[in-house]
Amino acid sequence: MSCLIMSNGEYGDPSWYDSRKLNFQHILCTDGAAAKARELDIVPDAIIGDMDSIKADDLIFMEQHRVKLYLYPSVKDFTDTFLALEIAEKNKWKDITVWGGTGGRLDHTLANIFGAISFVKKGMRLVFEEPDLSIYLIRDRLVLNGQIGDTVSIFPMGERVSGVYLSGFKYALEDAIMKQDMPIGVSNVLADEEGCIAIDTGILAVFHYKKPG
Repeated sequence: MSCLIMSNGEYGDPSWYDSRKLNFQHILCTDGAAAKARELDIVPDAIIGDMDSIKADDLIFMEQHRVKLYLYPSVKDFTDTFLALEIAEKNKWKDITVWGGTGGRLDHTLANIFGAISFVKKGMRLVFEEPDLSIYLIRDRLVLNGQIGDTVSIFPMGERVSGVYLSGFKYALEDAIMKQDMPIGVSNVLADEEGCIAIDTGILAVFHYKKPG
């Protein structure tokens, strides 16, 4: 099942979300993103966090719409986005999209990306999305649709990723090994409207910077 997680990062152009918000069977929202959910006319299934970042009127709105509250202590080890991923995992939701998981504080962005790795290892399919950027975490194969000339960068999310295969890009790879301390995958370019990325072992982060239109 598909699940949207709304985090408290940057969103950009609100119109980009209008049609896409209808694509999900379940919606989880961190408390800091409650105002953004209302702005985008989204009523989530649940709000997650210690409720320190939610405004009183947003909380009242959610309660009036019978939105479930997952209340956590203010002192905790994990980000609200990580806690939302845990809830998705417990419900066996496999296709996860995160909005607002990037931008703003770099440490929060890194925490969200690195925190998602353990879930991807267990079979979750996950992408961080915003209007101009999609970040995929993959452990097998990804077919990327875009425009010719789109920038695509790939990075190992561990010491090494093996069996790396790229087709449909300006710079192709076949059965390559990528190491974390040798970032050779930065700033590749789509040479076709469809590119294929596959790996044998490890986790790969794929950054797809999309052209307008």
